[in-house]
Parts: sequence; C-alpha cells; structure tokens
Amino acid sequence: MNHKKMEDALYSFAQGYNCSQAVVSTYAEDLGLDGETAKKLSSCFGGGMRMGATCGALSGALMVLGLSKGFSEFSPEQKASIELHCKSYISRWKEVIGNTDCREILGIDVTDPLLRQKAKDEGVFDMHCPNCIETAVRLLEEVIG
Repeated sequence: MNHKKMEDALYSFAQGYNCSQAVVSTYAEDLGLDGETAKKLSSCFGGGMRMGATCGALSGALMVLGLSKGFSEFSPEQKASIELHCKSYISRWKEVIGNTDCREILGIDVTDPLLRQKAKDEGVFDMHCPNCIETAVRLLEEVIG
C-alpha cells in the first residue's frame, strides 16, 4: 500500500479540492499529467457530478484507471480489457463502500442547498468522503500499483 498517495489524496481533499480532484491529482505525475490539468479535468465530478450521481472519488479512480490501463488505438481486445478492469474495480468498490452513488453514500440530496449546508455543518462529508477517497486509492494501488 502506498501511504504517500493516500496522504496526498486526503491532504488535497482537506485543502478544499473535491473528492475526484483529490484522487486524480494524486496520480497525475505518474500518468504524465501536470497537477493543474488533473484538477481541471476532474473538477466537475465531485459530489457525484454535482448531482449526487456516481461518487466523485469513484469517477476519479476510473479516470486514473483509464489513463493507466485504457486504450487510444481501438481494438476489440483492448476494449474488452478495459471493460473488465472497470467492472472489476466497480465491483470491489461496491464490496467496500456498498454503493456507487454519492447521494446514497452520504444519505442526503446534494442538489438541495439547504440539505447540503446542513450536512456540511453536521460533518457528513467529513464522515464519508475521506473513506471513499481512501478506498479509491487503495483499490487503485491493488490494480495499478
């Protein structure tokens, strides 16, 4: 387990970056991206794309997985390979976290500003998001090392 990556991702989140940015920027250099580009690329994915949909930490991890194991020149074999990696990663995520959707993980509707603020005040994000970020990094380390 790469504890430095875990620490870097959690530090980014604590600095105010969203969960997706925290995951993607942690792997940026390894993937040939600069940190600024990684943060911009992943900036719309926090909070389940700001709609409570797929968790941003999971989306960020899948971006990292795609950059690491994905393809740019089409072949049926490469397409099948990344599909297998993706499905396997999501399956492991569900085993650990239990759900892929931000609203279900947090137990709130993140699109409602009042509920979002209440959750922030009550520490809901601090209770759940770091665990999702840690899980994203730990599972990535298992797959891409």
